[in-house]
Amino acid sequence: MDARSILAGAPLFASLSAEALDDLAQLSERYELRSGQTLFEQGDEPTHFFIVATGRLRVTSAGVVVGYVGHLEPIGEVGVIAGEKRGGSVHAIRDSVLLRFERTAFLVFLTQHPPAMIVMSRVLVQRLAANQRQQKLASARGNRTLAVLSASPDIDAEAFAEKLVGQIRNYHSTSREIRAADADAEVGAGAANAPFTGELDDRLTAWLNQLEGEHRYLVYASGRDSDAWAMRCMHQADRVIVLANAGAADARSAMLDDLAKSGILAPIELVLMRHEGAASGDTLGWLALTGARAHYFLRPGDQSDLASLARQLTGRGVGLVLGGGGSRGFAHIGLIRALEQLKIPIDIAGGTSMGAFIAALLACGWNSAEITYLCNDTFVQHNYLNDYTLPRVALIRGRKFLGHLTALLGDRKIEDLHMPYFCVSTNLTRGAAQVHDRGPLDVWLATSMAVPGIAPPIAYQGDLLCDGGVINSLPTDVMQAMERGPIIASDVSTEGDISAPGAGMNGPDPNALLRWEGPGDPPGLRDILFRTATLTSESGVQRRAERADVYLRMPVEGVGMFDWKKLHDLVERGYQHAIAQLTPAREKLLS
Repeated sequence: MDARSILAGAPLFASLSAEALDDLAQLSERYELRSGQTLFEQGDEPTHFFIVATGRLRVTSAGVVVGYVGHLEPIGEVGVIAGEKRGGSVHAIRDSVLLRFERTAFLVFLTQHPPAMIVMSRVLVQRLAANQRQQKLASARGNRTLAVLSASPDIDAEAFAEKLVGQIRNYHSTSREIRAADADAEVGAGAANAPFTGELDDRLTAWLNQLEGEHRYLVYASGRDSDAWAMRCMHQADRVIVLANAGAADARSAMLDDLAKSGILAPIELVLMRHEGAASGDTLGWLALTGARAHYFLRPGDQSDLASLARQLTGRGVGLVLGGGGSRGFAHIGLIRALEQLKIPIDIAGGTSMGAFIAALLACGWNSAEITYLCNDTFVQHNYLNDYTLPRVALIRGRKFLGHLTALLGDRKIEDLHMPYFCVSTNLTRGAAQVHDRGPLDVWLATSMAVPGIAPPIAYQGDLLCDGGVINSLPTDVMQAMERGPIIASDVSTEGDISAPGAGMNGPDPNALLRWEGPGDPPGLRDILFRTATLTSESGVQRRAERADVYLRMPVEGVGMFDWKKLHDLVERGYQHAIAQLTPAREKLLS
């Protein structure tokens, strides 16, 4: 490992003079970490700082993950320069090789090379100036190595890895698969299953590190059996991909036992093979068994599914977030129509309230024309929101609407949808947002749309849940935390749009709405309840909008929250606006 070449490629030092790079390389020490090992703990003294040559680190503060450090990035440099104790704990996600610099020697280096301090300060300021969206997207795309494991010997991980690499090469040609046979051929017979110590291990590690420097993505493929090579694949991975058959009974295997005992910190993601129309099996059982944080369904032989998986694993999956806003949410359908026309694929969808409803229809597989038909049937042709009751809890019982959702969606469960999906409700008891990414789709969708005062809250485990728009009308934060890639957010919020034009001009008028003389219709009870319920959430829309790579504030002015008959007008408005905004952004989204 050439320390000078690594430093020359690191953004923090790339602009230093040749002399400064030579001197800095002399100060460096090689430092190795195995997956799961600790680099330093929060509160430690800043004795060293590091540059990641190969590998990936995770940074936590008070037990919460705050970021990742990858190839050629520094860690601990601010503490060394400022002399402050460590602000977080750092652990190796996978086997990593670092360059280490002792604090006193590095500070002497800075006094001997004053321009180096200026160059470093400039880079550090630029890093601090980068917004959260840019940092999060860069982090999602920072995964460079994937390991593919089979939950059972009947699935060929090597064949799958080869196909996955083929998809990744569509946007990054310097990507390759690594099999046990490749290691044996390059390093020597038996290298793949060599123990993690000794001369053969050193040679294998050096070769793998060389490959990482030459390729943007490496996909490690285990064999059919659990062995030393499978364990090495786990330890080399930024993400571990476990393959299983969706319909098979979830059962432990030697591979899964070794994965559980490996001690790795890399996120585990589950790929379930499921033929078109086949039953999903026990999805939650597979998630619990593998410890996976996310799952994907793949139809064997379907190239579009494989392409979507490749995008999401490499931080290029497009996430669609649809906000709440009553009938104004029909504008989201126009956005979906524009996405179809521009051939921008959506890999994951989620939303709140009406946005959750339309995102659910998309995740179920319906296109924009079909969604328009279903919305027309649900909200225009029939009134499923008219089972009025004595308003002790709400204006309506909500049973009629839930019954319609059940008839429309059947017994679908969120975790079994082909497209990953989530919706958001508000936990009134705890005053917090609640994300639903598993369980009955009809029930959680009704919960996300239960506007307080209009529909009764839903009781769940002793808490009361209601419309997600009360606390989070545009859940870009939820989508961003999934680390799938760029986000398109569609906002139909109603901030500042409820008023009484011309009323109360000569002083407060308590009866203005009761004897309305203004233009059009006065705000009704449902409008007032909806606006009151979502006021706090909508005041934070701008903050949530900043997390989106493409943010569309839909032109929904002059439309009431329950103006269902404006369906086709709103779809057209949304389409025209989305086409104008997405056309110039298309290449950026797909690059």
